[in-house]
Amino acid sequence: MAGDVDEKRNQRIQKECQMLSPFEELEWVADYLPEEGQSVVISRESGSLVCQPHVQCELRDGVDDAELYGRLMQMNVQLSEQSVFPLWVSAGIVFWGTLLIYGLLAISTSHWYLAPGLGFVALMVYQYWSRIRREAFFETVIQPHLERTIARRRVRPHALLAGISQHPELQTLHRELIRWIPEANHPERY
Repeated sequence: MAGDVDEKRNQRIQKECQMLSPFEELEWVADYLPEEGQSVVISRESGSLVCQPHVQCELRDGVDDAELYGRLMQMNVQLSEQSVFPLWVSAGIVFWGTLLIYGLLAISTSHWYLAPGLGFVALMVYQYWSRIRREAFFETVIQPHLERTIARRRVRPHALLAGISQHPELQTLHRELIRWIPEANHPERY
Protein backbone atom coordinates (compact mmCIF):
# COMPACT_ATOMS: atom_id res chain seq x y z
CA MET A 1 0.00 0.00 0.00
CA ALA A 2 2.82 2.40 0.87
CA GLY A 3 4.56 1.43 -2.38
CA ASP A 4 1.45 2.43 -4.39
CA VAL A 5 1.29 5.80 -2.63
CA ASP A 6 5.00 6.41 -3.29
CA GLU A 7 4.61 5.41 -6.95
CA LYS A 8 1.65 7.75 -7.45
CA ARG A 9 3.55 10.52 -5.67
CA ASN A 10 6.59 9.97 -7.91
CA GLN A 11 4.43 10.07 -11.05
CA ARG A 12 2.80 13.31 -9.92
CA ILE A 13 6.20 14.79 -9.12
CA GLN A 14 7.56 13.79 -12.54
CA LYS A 15 4.63 15.39 -14.36
CA GLU A 16 4.90 18.62 -12.42
CA CYS A 17 8.71 18.82 -12.76
CA GLN A 18 8.74 18.41 -16.54
CA MET A 19 7.49 21.96 -17.04
CA LEU A 20 9.88 23.72 -14.67
CA SER A 21 13.36 25.19 -15.03
CA PRO A 22 16.12 23.73 -12.82
CA PHE A 23 15.78 26.51 -10.25
CA GLU A 24 12.02 26.18 -10.19
CA GLU A 25 12.43 22.42 -9.77
CA LEU A 26 14.56 22.94 -6.67
CA GLU A 27 12.06 25.37 -5.18
CA TRP A 28 9.27 22.93 -5.93
CA VAL A 29 11.16 20.01 -4.37
CA ALA A 30 11.80 22.06 -1.22
CA ASP A 31 8.03 22.27 -0.72
CA TYR A 32 7.68 18.49 -0.83
CA LEU A 33 10.54 17.41 1.40
CA PRO A 34 9.54 14.81 3.98
CA GLU A 35 9.29 15.27 7.72
CA GLU A 36 12.40 15.82 9.79
CA GLY A 37 14.44 12.67 10.15
CA GLN A 38 13.32 11.20 6.83
CA SER A 39 15.39 11.20 3.66
CA VAL A 40 14.60 11.50 -0.01
CA VAL A 41 16.84 10.66 -2.95
CA ILE A 42 16.29 13.03 -5.85
CA SER A 43 17.68 11.95 -9.19
CA ARG A 44 17.15 12.96 -12.78
CA GLU A 45 15.90 10.31 -15.20
CA SER A 46 15.09 11.13 -18.82
CA GLY A 47 15.21 14.83 -18.08
CA SER A 48 12.79 14.86 -15.17
CA LEU A 49 13.23 14.69 -11.42
CA VAL A 50 12.50 11.45 -9.62
CA CYS A 51 11.95 11.54 -5.85
CA GLN A 52 12.33 8.29 -3.96
CA PRO A 53 12.22 7.72 -0.22
CA HIS A 54 15.56 6.69 1.17
CA VAL A 55 15.49 4.13 3.94
CA GLN A 56 18.79 3.24 5.54
CA CYS A 57 19.16 -0.44 6.26
CA GLU A 58 19.08 -0.66 10.01
CA LEU A 59 20.72 -4.09 10.02
CA ARG A 60 23.93 -2.42 8.90
CA ASP A 61 23.42 0.66 11.07
CA GLY A 62 26.79 2.33 11.43
CA VAL A 63 28.68 -0.55 9.83
CA ASP A 64 28.28 0.84 6.32
CA ASP A 65 30.71 3.62 7.28
CA ALA A 66 34.18 2.70 5.97
CA GLU A 67 36.05 4.17 8.95
CA LEU A 68 33.92 2.35 11.53
CA TYR A 69 34.16 -0.89 9.55
CA GLY A 70 37.94 -0.57 9.48
CA ARG A 71 38.05 0.00 13.24
CA LEU A 72 35.77 -2.99 13.83
CA MET A 73 38.02 -5.16 11.64
CA GLN A 74 41.04 -4.00 13.64
CA MET A 75 39.27 -4.82 16.92
CA ASN A 76 38.30 -8.24 15.58
CA VAL A 77 41.90 -9.05 14.61
CA GLN A 78 43.19 -7.89 17.98
CA LEU A 79 40.67 -10.12 19.73
CA SER A 80 41.61 -13.08 17.53
CA GLU A 81 45.29 -12.57 18.30
CA GLN A 82 44.57 -13.09 21.98
CA SER A 83 44.14 -16.83 21.24
CA VAL A 84 47.51 -17.34 19.54
CA PHE A 85 49.68 -17.61 22.66
CA PRO A 86 47.35 -20.08 24.43
CA LEU A 87 47.23 -22.16 21.24
CA TRP A 88 51.02 -22.47 21.06
CA VAL A 89 51.28 -23.27 24.76
CA SER A 90 48.59 -25.95 24.46
CA ALA A 91 50.29 -27.46 21.41
CA GLY A 92 53.55 -27.50 23.36
CA ILE A 93 51.83 -29.21 26.30
CA VAL A 94 50.49 -31.94 23.99
CA PHE A 95 53.86 -32.44 22.26
CA TRP A 96 56.04 -32.44 25.36
CA GLY A 97 53.46 -34.30 27.42
CA THR A 98 53.24 -37.06 24.84
CA LEU A 99 57.05 -37.25 24.73
CA LEU A 100 57.14 -37.42 28.52
CA ILE A 101 54.47 -40.12 28.74
CA TYR A 102 55.86 -42.42 26.07
CA GLY A 103 59.56 -41.56 26.16
CA LEU A 104 60.74 -40.72 29.65
CA LEU A 105 58.18 -42.68 31.63
CA ALA A 106 58.57 -45.65 29.26
CA ILE A 107 54.85 -46.31 29.04
CA SER A 108 54.06 -48.64 26.17
CA THR A 109 51.97 -47.69 23.17
CA SER A 110 49.28 -50.08 24.42
CA HIS A 111 48.22 -47.12 26.56
CA TRP A 112 47.48 -45.10 23.40
CA TYR A 113 44.49 -43.41 25.03
CA LEU A 114 46.80 -41.26 27.18
CA ALA A 115 47.82 -39.04 24.22
CA PRO A 116 44.25 -38.17 23.13
CA GLY A 117 43.37 -37.68 26.81
CA LEU A 118 46.24 -35.22 27.17
CA GLY A 119 45.14 -33.55 23.93
CA PHE A 120 41.60 -33.20 25.29
CA VAL A 121 42.87 -31.61 28.51
CA ALA A 122 45.13 -29.26 26.52
CA LEU A 123 42.17 -28.31 24.31
CA MET A 124 40.07 -27.46 27.36
CA VAL A 125 42.92 -25.39 28.83
CA TYR A 126 43.30 -23.61 25.49
CA GLN A 127 39.57 -22.80 25.23
CA TYR A 128 39.35 -21.49 28.78
CA TRP A 129 42.59 -19.52 28.66
CA SER A 130 41.88 -17.91 25.29
CA ARG A 131 38.36 -16.94 26.36
CA ILE A 132 39.72 -15.33 29.55
CA ARG A 133 42.34 -13.40 27.52
CA ARG A 134 39.77 -12.22 24.95
CA GLU A 135 37.33 -11.09 27.64
CA ALA A 136 40.04 -9.21 29.54
CA PHE A 137 41.30 -7.53 26.36
CA PHE A 138 37.77 -6.64 25.32
CA GLU A 139 36.94 -5.09 28.70
CA THR A 140 40.16 -3.11 29.04
CA VAL A 141 40.92 -2.00 25.48
CA ILE A 142 38.03 -2.50 23.08
CA GLN A 143 34.99 -1.77 25.22
CA PRO A 144 35.99 1.82 26.16
CA HIS A 145 36.88 2.59 22.54
CA LEU A 146 33.65 1.05 21.29
CA GLU A 147 31.56 3.00 23.81
CA ARG A 148 33.16 6.28 22.67
CA THR A 149 32.58 5.35 19.03
CA ILE A 150 28.92 4.45 19.66
CA ALA A 151 28.33 7.70 21.54
CA ARG A 152 30.10 9.82 18.91
CA ARG A 153 28.27 8.25 15.96
CA ARG A 154 24.95 7.96 17.83
CA VAL A 155 24.54 4.29 16.92
CA ARG A 156 22.30 2.16 19.08
CA PRO A 157 24.28 -0.76 20.59
CA HIS A 158 21.84 -3.43 19.45
CA ALA A 159 21.71 -1.92 15.96
CA LEU A 160 25.50 -2.13 15.83
CA LEU A 161 25.31 -5.75 17.00
CA ALA A 162 22.80 -6.49 14.21
CA GLY A 163 25.09 -4.82 11.70
CA ILE A 164 28.13 -6.76 12.87
CA SER A 165 26.18 -10.02 12.71
CA GLN A 166 25.79 -9.39 8.95
CA HIS A 167 29.58 -9.57 8.55
CA PRO A 168 30.94 -13.10 9.10
CA GLU A 169 34.51 -11.75 9.09
CA LEU A 170 33.73 -10.00 12.40
CA GLN A 171 32.77 -13.24 14.16
CA THR A 172 35.17 -12.93 17.12
CA LEU A 173 34.05 -9.39 17.89
CA HIS A 174 30.43 -10.48 17.48
CA ARG A 175 30.83 -13.17 20.15
CA GLU A 176 32.21 -10.63 22.63
CA LEU A 177 29.54 -8.05 21.81
CA ILE A 178 26.77 -10.56 22.47
CA ARG A 179 28.02 -10.91 26.04
CA TRP A 180 28.64 -7.17 26.42
CA ILE A 181 25.42 -5.41 25.46
CA PRO A 182 22.95 -5.95 28.25
CA GLU A 183 20.31 -3.27 28.63
CA ALA A 184 21.74 -2.36 32.03
CA ASN A 185 24.87 -0.95 30.35
CA HIS A 186 22.95 1.51 28.18
CA PRO A 187 19.55 2.26 29.74
CA GLU A 188 19.43 5.80 28.30
CA ARG A 189 19.53 4.52 24.72
CA TYR A 190 16.28 2.52 24.91
